[in-house]
Amino acid sequence: MAQEIIIIDVREPKEYADFHLMGSINIPSTQYELSKFEPYKGKSIGLICHSGNRAKTVQNKLQKSDFEHVFIMEKQMEGLSGYVQNPKSGWSVDRQFRMTLGVLLAIFLGGYFLSIQWLIAIPIILATGLIFTSLIDRCYMRMGIALLPWNRGKRG
Repeated sequence: MAQEIIIIDVREPKEYADFHLMGSINIPSTQYELSKFEPYKGKSIGLICHSGNRAKTVQNKLQKSDFEHVFIMEKQMEGLSGYVQNPKSGWSVDRQFRMTLGVLLAIFLGGYFLSIQWLIAIPIILATGLIFTSLIDRCYMRMGIALLPWNRGKRG
């Protein structure tokens, strides 16, 4: 008899509301408390997030707390776009992220044409952040956007 697998999505609530696997449980990594995972201790737990990094962090914490059957899902949300539920609750975190990048670049371009020298910092910061983000495979700006007041607690 196959053992039941509990899928726990460790992304922020807004990211989860934007799209998630049906039947998954949302326990954000930023709100990690062992007690939230205790009801699932004897079961197989499959962890999922956007790219796998937050899931790996939670897996390490759970394994240190004697959880034996915790694994990272083979595919993370970035690779499951065709298999997810999308309740369409306002702008997604990804859309807000792209808009933020666009607005910052538009501010720089406007300042460039108005000869505001110090605005050169905007593309330097964005370029550095995007390169760093790709190297560590974690986007703190995206995670920060998910924590903004209008994104907190939304559940499609």
